[in-house]
Amino acid sequence: MASSSIVYGLYAPRSTAGWSTRRRDWLRTWLPVLACMMAFAVESTSYLGADRTDAPLRRVAEALFGYDIGVHWNLIHHLIRKTGHFAGYGMFSLVCFRGFWRTFQSAASPMLRQLRAHGLAILATFLAAGADEFHQSFVPNRFGSFSDVLLDTYGAVALCFVLFLAMQAVERRRRTACSPEPASVEAVSLG
Repeated sequence: MASSSIVYGLYAPRSTAGWSTRRRDWLRTWLPVLACMMAFAVESTSYLGADRTDAPLRRVAEALFGYDIGVHWNLIHHLIRKTGHFAGYGMFSLVCFRGFWRTFQSAASPMLRQLRAHGLAILATFLAAGADEFHQSFVPNRFGSFSDVLLDTYGAVALCFVLFLAMQAVERRRRTACSPEPASVEAVSLG
């Protein structure tokens, strides 16, 4: 005869607390990714095109570095915008990595989990950058550029690589801190 706890466990009504907890965890995991994508959507509008950011950025640069900066302003403005692409999408890849890292908590090995999360974060960044540039091709004062997609993806690869190295260093340090130190030669000879 089966015990009542086994039977009750099979046919008991499911608690909604489990669903609520999972939904809250899912939101905590993926809401930052959605927020970044919304920021990219806002930045892809005609209000933040190069023709609209030129004057405000130039005033800030002239206030900080003087009016002599105006001689090379077109190059400086271009570099500011491309650095923004590289850094912005690099940070987006780290946010995506966090989401995938939390999602793959049950992975067989930590290295597999890490590689899977990095790969998917870079892929998600490539797809988001491609969608952003495709959207910009329909905006009047903007244009889509595959070179920007590649620049954004390079930013993702660079920051994911730095994170990968940092995680490996932390893991190596943790392993050496947890491993027992071998007995010294003097202690062995005295004992």
